Amino acid sequence: NGQSEMNRFVERFGLSAQDLEYDVKDNRAVFPIFKDGYVVDAVGRSLRNSLPKWKKYGKSGLPFSYGLGKVAVVVEDCISASVVGRDEFVGVAVLGTSLSDAHKRYLSQFSTAIIALDPDAVSKTMQFAKELRQYVKTVKVLKLNDDLKYRRKEDIINLTNIGE
Repeated sequence: NGQSEMNRFVERFGLSAQDLEYDVKDNRAVFPIFKDGYVVDAVGRSLRNSLPKWKKYGKSGLPFSYGLGKVAVVVEDCISASVVGRDEFVGVAVLGTSLSDAHKRYLSQFSTAIIALDPDAVSKTMQFAKELRQYVKTVKVLKLNDDLKYRRKEDIINLTNIGE
């Protein structure tokens, strides 16, 4: 039954099952965190909306990121990071209410960061932008109509345009 829930989760958000693992014990989709090509940590998302919704497995302090681009896109969760991460963007999941020092150190490797938090997080978005300006040369804010994990066409187009 858990594997069918995992399959529905992957299909719902258009994710690649090859990029995820499955935690049988806790029934979670697991997003691995890499450093230098090795898995050093992971974040799991409950498939049955049990608490906690998101669970960090290790203590590396590294954020979940996905993609190979030169522009970081700061988002709220691993699903959104996976959706935006591709050739031109690296999705970076915050998974919290503030930017940790580890997030700031990680993001400092990029010359441009786009803050693209959910529409209900305007004050948090502005706070993140203010904090990141000390670490990243160019910080942009993207006003979204919906969470990026839902792939709303207008939001994806706006992300592509602001990232250019």
